Amino acid sequence: MTLATTAKTTSGSVCGEAGDSIVTFRAVPYAAPPLGRLRFAAPAPHPGWAGVRDCTQVGASAPQGPSRLDAVMGITPFAQSEDCLTLTVWTPAADGARRPVLYWLHGGAYQSGSAHQVFYDGGNLARAGDIVVVGVNYRLGALGYLYLPEIEAAGGVSANRGLLDQMAALRWVSENIAAFGGDPGNITIGGQSAGGGSVLALLADPASRALVRRAIPMSASTGNLSVERAEAISRRFHELAGVTRGDVARLRALSVEEIVKAQRAVQLEIAATGDRTIAYQTVSPGPGCPTNPAGAVAKGAAKGVPLLIGSTLDEGHAWLAQDDKLVAATSMDVAAATAEAGGFAKAAAELPADRRPVGQKPWELASAMMTWSVFEKPSRRFADGHAEHGGTGYVYRFDWRPTRDARFGACHCIELPFMFDNLEGWPDAAMMQGHDPASYRVLATAMRDSWAAFVRSGNPASPALPDWPRWSPQTRACMVLDDKPRLIREKD
Repeated sequence: MTLATTAKTTSGSVCGEAGDSIVTFRAVPYAAPPLGRLRFAAPAPHPGWAGVRDCTQVGASAPQGPSRLDAVMGITPFAQSEDCLTLTVWTPAADGARRPVLYWLHGGAYQSGSAHQVFYDGGNLARAGDIVVVGVNYRLGALGYLYLPEIEAAGGVSANRGLLDQMAALRWVSENIAAFGGDPGNITIGGQSAGGGSVLALLADPASRALVRRAIPMSASTGNLSVERAEAISRRFHELAGVTRGDVARLRALSVEEIVKAQRAVQLEIAATGDRTIAYQTVSPGPGCPTNPAGAVAKGAAKGVPLLIGSTLDEGHAWLAQDDKLVAATSMDVAAATAEAGGFAKAAAELPADRRPVGQKPWELASAMMTWSVFEKPSRRFADGHAEHGGTGYVYRFDWRPTRDARFGACHCIELPFMFDNLEGWPDAAMMQGHDPASYRVLATAMRDSWAAFVRSGNPASPALPDWPRWSPQTRACMVLDDKPRLIREKD
């Protein structure tokens, strides 16, 4: 069968590339390029184009510096540009089949990452699940999240531009996905890390939530900046960028390189103190985000939207295992100091017994505390609150490690190759070193099929997994994803 490779959007027609039972449309614009006077403005409608736009080539990613996770994930170079408000669509066919849709938001601490990176290639997931996968680029770092209240008078928006991009892309998908073989009435939003936090923000927004059938927040970043903290960060950014506060013309005249250099310098200053705060992220209250998203979801804001939510066993290893000095330390005082500096010291008292690593090496204990405090405990709080308000939720924990003594363990991001079933996109990932291909293949198939089932029906049931009951604060059923997936009943 010859696959149709063209689709008509509200801005014009696009041409994609046919592959193995998949058509891929790359770098499809969902908003106008945020250039010139549109820098620091809310996303604007794209003016459109004549003829058929070639969408067969990989597009540019949002401007960004290096990530602390590069060494873990194996980042390869990619093109960057402010003209980045595009998305990629993977579909079994650009027809009228009205398939379920997965709208995916990449992670990267709101400062790095891209829907165009091979990590997030959705072709295998779309093909196996007979669904449409959409990967979305959004503005990052200072361009997307720097707090700038003074810019409103010049036609800009004070904060949360990256979040507004995500909202605009979701509206675009609702209006256009039928042309790509998708069902606009059956959209699941998903994301990991900062992408998971963005999913919570979309769920907290009534207009965006109205477009969503289901949601998958994975290892969600649950923080947000107060106006006061965002203001302090903005002041320091201006100082390092050499821009007088209020000089909007000069701010808009900065080169992309100058902006990325200043934003990185601010983040490094914060990190040097041990503070885990992400300098550029959602500001609350702020545009599109009047209240804390994570708190809103825990209080039932998304009770009508089924959730698939969870984290990995060793989230903190992704950062702490990179520190050779910390890994070599033998004094438990080091673990306490690391936790205190990182803001998760209180987790020591409430860390469940089964989360305490055997042998309790200082760095492993610190990682367990970080994992529990920053990722696992918040995800359970969302699941509890969601269920208590009548919502449906399913909870997982990803425990798989490439080897028994793998340095990075089941770290932050390690579940992504399994969900997308695209290990070929992770050739230099240190977190996967030494893995057994057969072990990977079995779990990847199970997880891919389970996530696709949830996108289709709101239930992650899969023949390769045990029975997976809904989460409730009383039964606390959690699916552990490992070589032999198993259901556990977590203690409160």
